[in-house]
Amino acid sequence: MEKVKQRYIKSENRKWLIGYFLLHIVIFALFSSLINFSLIDADQLFSKFKDPQGFIPLTAAILIIVLEGIFKNSVKEFFVFWRFKNRLPGHRAFSHIGPSDPRIDMERVKHLFPHGLPTDPKRQNTEWFRLYRQYQDDLQVFYSHKAFLLTRDLTSLTVVFIPLSILGHFLFGSKPQMFVYHLLILVILFIIISLSAKHYSERFVANVLVEASIK
Repeated sequence: MEKVKQRYIKSENRKWLIGYFLLHIVIFALFSSLINFSLIDADQLFSKFKDPQGFIPLTAAILIIVLEGIFKNSVKEFFVFWRFKNRLPGHRAFSHIGPSDPRIDMERVKHLFPHGLPTDPKRQNTEWFRLYRQYQDDLQVFYSHKAFLLTRDLTSLTVVFIPLSILGHFLFGSKPQMFVYHLLILVILFIIISLSAKHYSERFVANVLVEASIK
C-alpha cells in the first residue's frame, strides 16, 4: 500500500513540476529577450502547454523525470533543511516538533514508549517512521506528506534552474541587467520554496504525532 501511495503522490506532483518547468522556460525566454509576445500570443503559447498530446508537454515530462533524478534524496533534503547531519524533521520529532505543537498530547505519546521517549536523533526518526506506517492513511498525514514531497522537488528544480539559466544567458548574450534580475528571482524563489518545504515537512511529522496521541 505504501509503494502505491508513493507512486500516486509522484504522479500527481509531477504535473505541477512540469508546469513549474514550463513556466521557467517562458521566464527565461522573456529575460533573455528570446521572445516578446502580447497577451494573445501568451494565451496561444499556454494553450499548447495544456495540450496533453502536444510535443512541448511530452518533452517537459521526459526532462522532469531526468531532472528529478539528478539529485539524491539526501541532497534534496540538504537544500530544504540546510543541514549535513540529521536533516529530516523526524530526527527531532519527540524532542522539538512534538512538544512545540499544541495539538499534540505528549503525555499520551510517552505512553507509547515504556522505556521513555527516544532522544537520539536517529532513533527518533526510526520510531517516528514506525508511527507513520500506522497512520499513513490518515488524510491530513497523506496530504502533508504530498505537499512536502512537492515543495522539496520544486526546491531542487529551482537549484537546477540557476546554473542552467546562467549558462543560457551567457550563450544567448542576454543584457547584464536582465540576467541579474532573473538570477535574483531564482534565488528568492529558492529561499521561499525551501522554507515552505521545511514547514510542510514539520507539519507532516507533527500530523503523525497528532494521530498517535489521539488514537
